This record gives sequence, structure tokens and C-alpha cells, in this order.
Amino acid sequence: MRYILLFFTSVFMGNCTYAQEVITGPFSAELSHPELNVDEIILYADSTVVNLTVENNADKGGWFCADKNIYIEIPQTRQRFYRRVSRGIPTCPTVHNFSRKGETLSFSLIFPAIPAGLSTVNLIEECNKACFYFKGLILNNKLNNDIRVFNQGMEFYTGNEIAQAIDCFTRVVEDIPSNPTHVYGYAYYHLVMIYYSSGNKLTAGFWLNQLKTSTLPNKDYFIRMVKRDTGLE
Repeated sequence: MRYILLFFTSVFMGNCTYAQEVITGPFSAELSHPELNVDEIILYADSTVVNLTVENNADKGGWFCADKNIYIEIPQTRQRFYRRVSRGIPTCPTVHNFSRKGETLSFSLIFPAIPAGLSTVNLIEECNKACFYFKGLILNNKLNNDIRVFNQGMEFYTGNEIAQAIDCFTRVVEDIPSNPTHVYGYAYYHLVMIYYSSGNKLTAGFWLNQLKTSTLPNKDYFIRMVKRDTGLE
């Protein structure tokens, strides 16, 4: 019996497809529907699964559906990978009717496998009315997490919780990736401004020097911002 159990376990495990990478909570440069969120993108060897959640923001009624013509697009080449199947969401014109405001619906879109090593993709619904899109979805967990930490730092900063803001901005710039977003330069900028505004020009100068010696491709822009707002060279 033990041999048979191990045999069937081995066969079952051998037929499973394991995720090569899971991108959690990816940010996008531009989106059409704030109430629609990409929860995760799961990259398999033979497919790509995009899990989304939509929240009903209509005071009365409300509905949602997903068109059959939805595709993932590689921004640089415009190569498209069209949806194979949807799970948990009706295909338009059939719709899911919400019963109340604030109700959510989670669903999945399954596409062919996309090439490895992509930094961003677009997710686009091709239809006649109220089509959704996400442009510049980030396929890098570190970048997404750093954006998340930066946003948290900004909340602390605007709430005058300066020590927590410094901690967040410092964590963001600890390790700058090869394809950085705008948050790294702004994290440096805010670190300089926090210390300069408190009268600590020595530490402000330290962070300005860290910015100058960083690998940020657009660091000159942020250096000019610091000079404009503080006079520091």
C-alpha cells in the first residue's frame, strides 16, 4: 500500500505545473478604473494568470463583465498575448450584477506564457465601451515593494511622523535596482529636505552626496530640485 501511495503521489506531483514567479500587488503607470485592482500576476511555463478584484462603487445596482478580447501587451514590441479563458467573471455581454455598494468580485484571466525577463507589461481590454486597461504593470516584486514603502513614507511625512518617514525613505534607497522608478530619486530628495528643514545641514548634505554618487539614471533632475529648494550644491 505504501508503494502504491508513493507511486500515485509521484505521478500527481510530476503532472503539476508550478509557478515560476508570483508578482504580488503590481503597480501600474496608468490605469483606467481605480476600482479595479490587479492582485497578482502568476507566471507559469505554459501560461500567465492575472488575478483581479473589482469593487462596486455604484450607489445603486452596478455590474461588471470582462470582454473576450483582453490581451497582455509587451510595451516595447507591441506583441500581444490574448486571453484564453476567464474564471469567476462573465464574458460580456453577460454581466455580474452587484447587490450593494462596496461589494467586491475577484476573478482570474488566463493568457499564454509571456517571455521571461520582462520589466513591464500592459493589460488591455479591447471592447466598445468602458474598457479597462493597465499600462506599465511592473513585473518586479522589489520595485513594487519599494513603491509601497515609499507611499507609506509619504503618508508618514504628510502626517508629520518624521521619524517613520525617514525610516521608509532610507529603506527605499538601501538597494537601488538596475531599472529604478521615480520613487528612488524622490526618496533621496525628501531625505535631504527633511534634514535641511530641521536645520541639520550636515546630514542633508550627506544624503545629497548619496544621491550624487548613486546609480540613478535621472539623478541630475533630483539634484537640480535639491539645489532649487535648498541652495545646497
